[in-house]
Amino acid sequence: MRPFDQYKRFFAFGCSFTRYHWPTWADIIGHVTPEYYNYAQSGAGNLFISNSIVEANLRHNFTKNDLIMVMWSSICREDRYRNGFWSTPGNIYSDGVFEPKEFVENWADNRFYLIRDLAIIEQSHAYLKSLPCDFDMLKMVEFEDTSGGKDSPEYNESNPDVLNLYHTTTEKVKPSIHKVIYNNEWESLEIAGWGNKGQTADYHPTTLNYLKYLESFYTCNDKMTGFARYYNKALLKCSSLDDTIGFWNRPMQTRL
Repeated sequence: MRPFDQYKRFFAFGCSFTRYHWPTWADIIGHVTPEYYNYAQSGAGNLFISNSIVEANLRHNFTKNDLIMVMWSSICREDRYRNGFWSTPGNIYSDGVFEPKEFVENWADNRFYLIRDLAIIEQSHAYLKSLPCDFDMLKMVEFEDTSGGKDSPEYNESNPDVLNLYHTTTEKVKPSIHKVIYNNEWESLEIAGWGNKGQTADYHPTTLNYLKYLESFYTCNDKMTGFARYYNKALLKCSSLDDTIGFWNRPMQTRL
């Protein structure tokens, strides 16, 4: 990979750890590239992410002057396309969307999610490798983290045989931000939900922690560092998600 500012276009893919209410790792990189496209969506699983990669290439025709970066999400997610838009509610054990409860009890299976997603990642890597663009892959959490939540029917099952079969796949993806920055223990930001209701803490990384994650693998220039520090300072002044409105204009992309 070349230095980030030497690419003409930058494309980012992922979930809310890539596109959120304040700048993420992707926005830090996008700040120094002439053209920046963020195809991430909150709650997205790896099926949505892989579909987004293909769709973006068909729309934009990736070239040798493009950088494509993916942050894969956690595996226990169900993405659906229905009534003209993608529904990406997040973790199936806690999203409250897949009802009745019997559906989750009968069909949610962490071993299936691991098999499904590692195959998706392997195929996505081969697809991007066939194109003239440069690319790299990150992840939100380690693929070994298949707990999915305390209500999972296979809580903490490791599935070592699946991980062994796909070991060359997992080696193609950099260690997770969960492991590198947080030592597998999330830190929370004291920020209330919309209308000062609901959540009392947010577990998405701060902009400065996203910068630290990037610096673990890449060279970040002064412009990127200054951008991250500026928005991190603004973020720490927010007491609820309402305060983030207008402080950050997230790029929107055309989607099927």
